[in-house]
Amino acid sequence: MATPPAAPGLDPHIQNALVAIMRCVVPSMFKAQEPWALMGSTASVLQGLRDYTPPDIDLATTRDGAYIMEGCVGNSGATVRPVAYSSSDRYTSYFGIFEVMDVKVEVMGDLIIHCEDGRIDVRDHWSRWSEEVRVREVEGLHIPLIAVEWQIVANALLGRPERVAGCAACMREQGYDRAFLETLLTDQQLGERTISWVRRELGIGG
Repeated sequence: MATPPAAPGLDPHIQNALVAIMRCVVPSMFKAQEPWALMGSTASVLQGLRDYTPPDIDLATTRDGAYIMEGCVGNSGATVRPVAYSSSDRYTSYFGIFEVMDVKVEVMGDLIIHCEDGRIDVRDHWSRWSEEVRVREVEGLHIPLIAVEWQIVANALLGRPERVAGCAACMREQGYDRAFLETLLTDQQLGERTISWVRRELGIGG
């Protein structure tokens, strides 16, 4: 049987693991009516980020969604760390780690990113993402992606210059939703460093 063509920019190894997971996740999450999306660098590559091979697959959802995903992802590979409440210096979530086809997969339910310059509570964004989430088709599967506009803000908050620059280059080349980005940047939980960094990187005033 011929190998399906890789999604634009996506490493075939990552794609194979992603498809194996999604064959269970997509119908299961639809049935449960829990919001979810692919996030991180794999989602960015599927939106046009160039010259980058994602090291893993990150999935964001609700607390209940995380336990549903645990069954799907675990059955597709191996469970490294079962989903459970977890809090560190940067992240709080219902968090689990899995390995599918030698690819690390992280599931995050009710994710909160908290740093010195502010915080992002993903629970505040599900209603926004229901309209702004991107969808890409990979081997017949329609996969929701967290928008690159959101990801540049999150990466700036986390202090990741290479990721911020990569997202900005992707946005300049592919185009982006300026109104959506501006809405994100008005979040009062974000610090000035994060907001100014994103604006500077994209060459926009505020």
